[in-house]
Amino acid sequence: MLYEGMQKAVESMSYLVKMQEIMTNNLANASTTGYKQDVTVVGNFGDLLKKNMGNIELTGMDNSAEVVVNDNPSLAVKKTTSFAKGNLARTDIEFDFALDGNGFFVVSTPNGVRYTRNGSFTVDGEGILKTKDGSIVLGQNGPIKIQGNKFEVKEDGTILVNNKVVDKMMIVDFQDYGALVKEGATHFKLSRDTDIIKPNTRVLQGFLETSNVNPIKEMVNMVNVLRSFEMSQKILQSQDEQMKKHIEQVSRMR
Repeated sequence: MLYEGMQKAVESMSYLVKMQEIMTNNLANASTTGYKQDVTVVGNFGDLLKKNMGNIELTGMDNSAEVVVNDNPSLAVKKTTSFAKGNLARTDIEFDFALDGNGFFVVSTPNGVRYTRNGSFTVDGEGILKTKDGSIVLGQNGPIKIQGNKFEVKEDGTILVNNKVVDKMMIVDFQDYGALVKEGATHFKLSRDTDIIKPNTRVLQGFLETSNVNPIKEMVNMVNVLRSFEMSQKILQSQDEQMKKHIEQVSRMR
């Protein structure tokens, strides 16, 4: 009985450590444009596996995995992403964009096509529209190239340069957001097949979408996690002391 209690306390502490790591990362990205908050769900590994078989990606210690397995195989921590919308902040910068509705910008990276809500773009020396980390922003005709003095994007994504239509931003949405796995802070990749659907959104030039992390709420959650960890730690110490007493009693009986 004591051993089972100690095991439960260790499982609880392991889960709380993972929660703390995820909350810390959320707070670190509270000011990152287009960042989507990570949340956790804990449960029995076998139950989660049965429920999500065919729908989850098990990749061991891969931090981008939808399920992260602790050292204790009976406990699984499922990390998911909240796609709740952040606030729209006006910047009046011509290469800043926000999506007012559902959908994602499509970008080309060295690792393949990725999807993002971070519309903080820039233009390189060749006039190619890129993300701040160097990913190429894609239009219907491929990489978006801007050669001219006046650059304008309509709410439907149509791109005009010097008042002439040159392309249209590629914006997509998905039937199942559970198929999206976070890569880095603001990029997402598809972990399995899902239907691509027409986005219900407006492209707003001169705006950015802020992170959907509520820093105050996240800090309160972190304090609660810390208190829970300390409580589990005290329970573990108490049961460890009782275990020692039982061992001493058995030794004296011999």
